[in-house]
Amino acid sequence: MTASQYPYLFATLGEAASQLPEAIARALETTLTATQVNAPSSTTLLGCLQRIRKVEAADGQPWPTKGHTPGQRMAMARIDRANSGLTLLLEILHATERVRVDGDADQQVGEDVREGLLLACRGLAEYMDVQVRTL
Repeated sequence: MTASQYPYLFATLGEAASQLPEAIARALETTLTATQVNAPSSTTLLGCLQRIRKVEAADGQPWPTKGHTPGQRMAMARIDRANSGLTLLLEILHATERVRVDGDADQQVGEDVREGLLLACRGLAEYMDVQVRTL
C-alpha cells in the first residue's frame, strides 16, 4: 500500500495507513474521496490536513517563499505554530496564577495543572530552539 494509491487515507493517518488491511484501506479511501469531492476544500478535514502538511504557519497561510528553501520554510512555520501555542499556554498559566493569588478557592486549578502548563511551555520553548538551530 502506497501514499499514491491512497492519498486521502495517508493524508489522514500518515504512515499508520500502511498497517491497515487492503480491504479496509480501499473502503476508507473511497469514503474519504467522496467526502472530499462533495465539500469545499477549505472546510474539510482532509483539506486542512493537506494544507498543514504544505507548511502552514500559525495564521493558516503558507510560509512566504522569499529566499527560503523548503526546509527553512518548514522550520519557520513550525516555529511560528509553536510560538503561538507557547503564547496561549503562558496566557493560561498567567490567568491561573492570578486566580491562585486573588481568586476564590473553587476557581483555582490544582498544582498538577500548573505544573503541566509549565512543562508544556518548556517543551515548546525547547522545540522552538531546535527548529531555530536547523535554519
